[in-house]
Amino acid sequence: MIVCSCHVLSDAKIRTALNGEACPRTPGAVYKCLGCSPSCGRCAATVRSIINEALTQAQSGETGRSGACDARAG
Repeated sequence: MIVCSCHVLSDAKIRTALNGEACPRTPGAVYKCLGCSPSCGRCAATVRSIINEALTQAQSGETGRSGACDARAG
């Protein structure tokens, strides 16, 4: 699903950024990891929700990711 129409970013691309080494914690940091910056801001709440979901999954051990955004980060 497209989350950001300004940069045509899908939820999958955002989740991929969350699985990376940097483990962004804010919508702005996610955009930076994806090589762009927020434009209109309409997607910020959705990006924040995806970040929160990823962090919750990491804390409960549901993800199985290797070395990324785990419960120890932050």
